[in-house]
Amino acid sequence: MSQRKKYIIDRKFQFRHTFFIIGIVAVITASILSAITISVVYNNNRIENIYEIENSVVSFLTSRPTAPNDDAYKTAMKNISRNHSNNMQTLKNIIQYNRILLILLIGIILIQGLILYLILIRLTHKISGPIYVMSNYITEILNGMTPVIRPLRSGDQLKDFYDLLLKLFDKFKK
Repeated sequence: MSQRKKYIIDRKFQFRHTFFIIGIVAVITASILSAITISVVYNNNRIENIYEIENSVVSFLTSRPTAPNDDAYKTAMKNISRNHSNNMQTLKNIIQYNRILLILLIGIILIQGLILYLILIRLTHKISGPIYVMSNYITEILNGMTPVIRPLRSGDQLKDFYDLLLKLFDKFKK
């Protein structure tokens, strides 16, 4: 017997439960993502402020006139300027990594939603399938026909209920 390829059997049941669970996960995920976003934006703003302040300080120090023979001051200014350039690049990198991390988180959350959707549709299919089969049996009996009984698929749910329904059919046959 070939297995069905149609996973949406009972649209109302499957979509209602799938989107209910995805909705709960989405609200929780949005709350977490909002907290992370607020933190990243706040920290990036602070880093940008530090960047501006340090830039102003170093610009002021390097623009001051020096005595022509003050080699210690010139060496110190060169070191400050070099360290300043390294620090500025590090701050820019931190800001960029924060933005990339935020974009990756959003992408991962979207992929998670898609995966969750596929898993939940498969899961609800394992419930809707047996209900669909049992409903067809009942409809056939109500129409005066004898249903052709087949076993449920190995991964289907509601097997105990299905077995109980088959016992009921057998009792009515006798």
